[in-house]
Amino acid sequence: MTQIPTPEDMFCAGHVTLPDGRILIQGGTKEWWTPTSGFKGLRSSYVFDPATNRYTKTNDANEGRWYPTLTKLGNGNIWMGGGLSDAAGSHGAHTTEMFNSATSSWLPASQVPQTWTYWGEYPHMFLMGDGRLFYTGAHTFGDQRPGSGSSVYNWLTAQVADVPGLRDKDLRDHAGSVLLPPAQNQRFMIAGGGYIDRGAAPTKSVDVIDMNQANPSWRPAPDLPGPGRQYVNLTNMFDRTVLASNGATGNRTGNISAASIFNPANDTWTTVPADPVGRNYHSMNLLLPDGRVMILGSNPIDGSVEMRVSIYNPPYLFRGTRPTVTSSPATAAYGQSITLETTGNIASASLTSPMSSTHQMDTNSRLVDLPITGTGATRTAVVPTNTSLLPPGPYMLTVLDDKGAVSVARWITIGRQG
Repeated sequence: MTQIPTPEDMFCAGHVTLPDGRILIQGGTKEWWTPTSGFKGLRSSYVFDPATNRYTKTNDANEGRWYPTLTKLGNGNIWMGGGLSDAAGSHGAHTTEMFNSATSSWLPASQVPQTWTYWGEYPHMFLMGDGRLFYTGAHTFGDQRPGSGSSVYNWLTAQVADVPGLRDKDLRDHAGSVLLPPAQNQRFMIAGGGYIDRGAAPTKSVDVIDMNQANPSWRPAPDLPGPGRQYVNLTNMFDRTVLASNGATGNRTGNISAASIFNPANDTWTTVPADPVGRNYHSMNLLLPDGRVMILGSNPIDGSVEMRVSIYNPPYLFRGTRPTVTSSPATAAYGQSITLETTGNIASASLTSPMSSTHQMDTNSRLVDLPITGTGATRTAVVPTNTSLLPPGPYMLTVLDDKGAVSVARWITIGRQG
């Protein structure tokens, strides 16, 4: 671990990986809660460069933000919405904001299509393959939005339409949601959640939706194994499955250490070894380039912070000799054919985004299939042309063999066409 001083209190900021691999961090804690003023969010924004471990300040956002969501678009710009503003009284931020990645600056609000609506705190807002945004219904604290609880949002026209079928819509506070792998299928899952402000018992219901359908609607999937839970972390893994881990049955109490794997190919759950450490609020998962999952954090009701880190070794690490990618390009353009030198009997390849997770939310997480041809050690892969399916930036390139074993990832940066 390398300790890096932060220039301001970035607690409860929003963050996302930019097309060039740097990290945009917006907002944080301007003022802690008081009975008269509530919480207030920062307008400050910084770009962190992992090559130098330094922060560079950008221009301020148009509103203060505490618990905002930052979602990368197909053109590399960053959409931002939700969170609490810097106005007195814990008011929600009602403007939509846009970060221009080319100029590293926030646009004036007048240049961004506005809905003038409050999306909540850390709303789970995903980029779909057609360029629109999808709000799954998962969020952090507070009331659910009115209507069906889930929405399709055209940010270019500032139009919002309800999506039907979501069960337990008022029990999706601190739920987990994910764009199921592969991203080409445009299937989303929401799992667990509660209503912490009202003290409601959490749910273990799981719903899935296929946004490629003409009239998409949520439908039930098998429940989360074990009791109802909130603070559940969902993590896309390299073999196109999703790890669900940890959570709690109450407000920062009743830790759950159980873990299970969801297979989108047949919508089934498989129980796997539990985390040795029970984790609830402020816990998170990170998929590592070597295929393991790092699980850390927890902030129980007593105010303590869990400092132990767990490492989960998924089943794909135990399926014989792992394949390898011995050579691959460091960069690729959309639509480009790239050459991969490999070992093993390769069955498929994919690109997985680096994680940037907080509060059970990583709306930029996705695994995109990379079609491959050829036999033997040399394979040809074609990068998709759809920038909304594969937003520009760094990805972890992995291959899967015929036994389900996964390679260690190699980094590749996908750029804009031209």
